[in-house]
Amino acid sequence: MSHQKALPILAPGPPPLLPSMASVPHQPSYRAPTDRVFYILHTCQPTCLNRVRSPNPDIHRGKNPLLTPLLYDFRRMTARRKVNRKMSFHVIYKAPCGLRLRNMAEIQNYLFQTSCDFIFLEMFCLDPYVLVDCPFQPQRAFYYIQDITCGREDIPLSCVNEIDSTPPPKVAYSKERIPEDGVYINTSPEFLVGCDCTDGCRDKSKCSCHQLTLQATACTPGAQINPNAGYLHKRLDECLPTGVYECNKRCKCCVQMCTNRLVQHGLQVRLQLFKTQNKGWGIRCLDDVAQGSFVCIYAGKILTDDLADKEGLEMGDEYFANLDHIESVEKIKEGYESEAHCSDSEGNGVDMSSMKIQPSALVSANPVGRPPKRAGQGGRSGGESNDEDDKDSKSDDESDSSDDTFVVKNHYNSSNSVWRSYTTRGQAKRNKEGSQDSKDGMSASAGGADNQTPPFMPEETGKSKVASWLTSQGMKKRKRDSGDGKSQAKMEAAKKQDVITISDSDDVLTISSGSDDNNKERDKLTHGVTKRPVAVKSTRGIALKSGHSLVVKTGTPAAGGGPGGHGGKTGPQGQPGGGGDNAHRNTRRFFDGEESCYIIDAKLEGNLGRYLNHSCSPNLFVQNVFVDTHDLRFPWVALFASERIRAGTELTWDYAYEVGCVEGKELLCCCGSTECRARLL
Repeated sequence: MSHQKALPILAPGPPPLLPSMASVPHQPSYRAPTDRVFYILHTCQPTCLNRVRSPNPDIHRGKNPLLTPLLYDFRRMTARRKVNRKMSFHVIYKAPCGLRLRNMAEIQNYLFQTSCDFIFLEMFCLDPYVLVDCPFQPQRAFYYIQDITCGREDIPLSCVNEIDSTPPPKVAYSKERIPEDGVYINTSPEFLVGCDCTDGCRDKSKCSCHQLTLQATACTPGAQINPNAGYLHKRLDECLPTGVYECNKRCKCCVQMCTNRLVQHGLQVRLQLFKTQNKGWGIRCLDDVAQGSFVCIYAGKILTDDLADKEGLEMGDEYFANLDHIESVEKIKEGYESEAHCSDSEGNGVDMSSMKIQPSALVSANPVGRPPKRAGQGGRSGGESNDEDDKDSKSDDESDSSDDTFVVKNHYNSSNSVWRSYTTRGQAKRNKEGSQDSKDGMSASAGGADNQTPPFMPEETGKSKVASWLTSQGMKKRKRDSGDGKSQAKMEAAKKQDVITISDSDDVLTISSGSDDNNKERDKLTHGVTKRPVAVKSTRGIALKSGHSLVVKTGTPAAGGGPGGHGGKTGPQGQPGGGGDNAHRNTRRFFDGEESCYIIDAKLEGNLGRYLNHSCSPNLFVQNVFVDTHDLRFPWVALFASERIRAGTELTWDYAYEVGCVEGKELLCCCGSTECRARLL
């Protein structure tokens, strides 16, 4: 009898997986205590917090930082008052000992008096419209991860997909900057300036690090130090283009209590990675964020210019960010002399900032340097003399016809400063050199001895001084060229190239050297030898529109550099990377002759900053912060809240791309803002 082996019965395969709802942990709501706390007169000291001090400092890790004081038995009370028949609200904190804290200065003093090392100043907010106990909760989730950083951040970063079950891209998470080949960051203590503060750097006049922040503001137009620059109660309400210098490892102040340490403490607000409808993945806040709060940094691999070109062509440039702090500050310095006010000795005590000057006003009936007319001069009648005076003034007006009306207002950095297009008088006189010489000869023969007085020179204004300075620079260059023994034809070409024209676009002065045809010729020649440009985000503090940047075009193109001089990459807003006649002004040249910026690439390795999307109306601004080094080439790229942000709102910043900077590449903007510029590239 033959025995046959029974075949195994195959179980039916599992049904195809359908998108299922993932479980998102629900955050318990905060309930304020109902018991009343009475204040008894006393001097606050560390024993005031002994009742609420916990032996485990991480007991409330992952909670809303603005809710942390309430979890330690602080009370946050909103009061209302009527001022000028208008109702206003204000916030008052009550300490566990019953003391009322009515402003940030009182909160700061209380924390130092009690030696509080578990509640910090940035955890308090006096904005009555910022809610600390109303977190955002996703409606549904097909995919959820509790923490994509795997504990590398102090605050967990959750991930949720409410559209489908697609996971986020695999990226090696790193909150530190990673120097690649050819990049050296000097982080030794000898390369840092440290303070000797023992009061938590509350006295800013004695903190050396804070003084660096103040002194750097002198690079802005006006050369005046801004005494309010830097952090104010662990907030930064507006951008400082010259950078913020935090206390570092060389300082003697307390790391936890120092008021000049913020970005180095890392992520503090609760954020979430989520899938958007049409922009891929993005970042949103789970709690309200107060204006001026630090959000996160932009970290990744730091590449040299050549390596960035290579990786940009091979793997893409969508996660490139420019470390262009030096170029950003030098952009501001470029327009300093053109916007400087005349002193009393130079301007005869006249404030030019509030005057509207007509071109005809520069040549008056009795100008400075011309004696008054006498009646009956040289046997001529008064009428004839007046007629010739009118003709002279008319010819003067015609020679100055290129000077349009311009208005100068106060506030150097304000958009109210309006400059109209004008040409220097030196250029106008050179254009009419032949006709002017003939006129001068006729007037000299007719005037006799009375015409031996010095010729009329109009009173210089702040605007004409800039024009005359630029003209003198062009004349000096022509003298150098003539001294080389070059031909007359080359001299004429040099003259045509060195014509200096000052024009403007809206409210920012633009200086160009050379005719438009010559500039186009140089651009064509430069494009022929440069590498293919790639798109790079700008990390400068102030994001300007492409037409609002200060551009200085030089007569000699930078060797190996494209438009903007960025080694083949046209940086955002047409930023120069050095080269040509303007190369000696670039501070980057002092770093072993470097000519281009370093690039942060967060495509394969980086932190949560890589997921922040662009918006033409962003709610974050970029701030360069110096923490572990004072090397101007390597600041930390930090992002701060530019406004009050509601829970559940997507966080965005302005990439500041220049439209058309990458030939053959077009990228449409999907921010949906009412101020959308429609295109990114």
